[in-house]
Amino acid sequence: MQVPQTGRGFDSRHLHLRYLLPVVSLVWMGSAYFFPVETSCLLCPPSVGGPWLGTDPLGRDIFLRLLRGGALSAFIGISAASLSLVFGTGIGLLMGSRPGLVDRFLSVLLQAIWVVPSLLWASLLAFIGGRNLLTVLLAIALSTWTETARVVRVEVRRLWQVPFVEAGRAMGLPFHWILLRHILPMLFPVLRVQLLQVFGTAIIIEAGLGFVGLSLGPPHSSLGSLLFESIGWLSLPQGQLQGVLAGLLLGGMIFAVYSHIDYGRRVVG
Repeated sequence: MQVPQTGRGFDSRHLHLRYLLPVVSLVWMGSAYFFPVETSCLLCPPSVGGPWLGTDPLGRDIFLRLLRGGALSAFIGISAASLSLVFGTGIGLLMGSRPGLVDRFLSVLLQAIWVVPSLLWASLLAFIGGRNLLTVLLAIALSTWTETARVVRVEVRRLWQVPFVEAGRAMGLPFHWILLRHILPMLFPVLRVQLLQVFGTAIIIEAGLGFVGLSLGPPHSSLGSLLFESIGWLSLPQGQLQGVLAGLLLGGMIFAVYSHIDYGRRVVG
């Protein structure tokens, strides 16, 4: 028996494949943490039997550091995006369901934050808080929540007028029950796409923080940190290799995230 397809051409097998490949890639990059990066050879050239991409001036395996940097950038990106989504969703629910003074005050706050570039906010917060994981996550999350809040606010305003929500309000259902039980589940498709969008933005911001030395300090290294390090020894082939491959890996991750965003929008829409 053939399963009929929807008008959008949605196929769950395509969805599974699109998410399986990134997960396998992240597991592969994360596996680099089980292998030592330090070697006894300084600035070794790339070789098949030894370090595949050579070593840096401190004798660290460039290939393993690239894998670790990709895994760390992805971890920081998804963690910061999740925090940003929770914060932005909460503010958006409050703004959309409380028109009047609360909505006007939060709208002014949102606009004041939104007009300043996210990287500038994140750099300021990271500079104040120091170079540690919690500070970097909060700096990125607190600089990227505004778009989520705006999207959720608009959706809540729309859903607040649908018949079943009005019926619940007429029945005297608690305010938080309507929001969390009836409206929030209807926002999940939009929030899934929004999570991917913030995830891509978070990777870019973290790379910017790493490039200017405001991300995690040694011994941790993200893709932005690896790009920054390679500037100091670009005259050597190993430095050129590290810089080019770190940039390509960063660009590939961002391209993969935004391709998922476009696919998610076509499925939701």
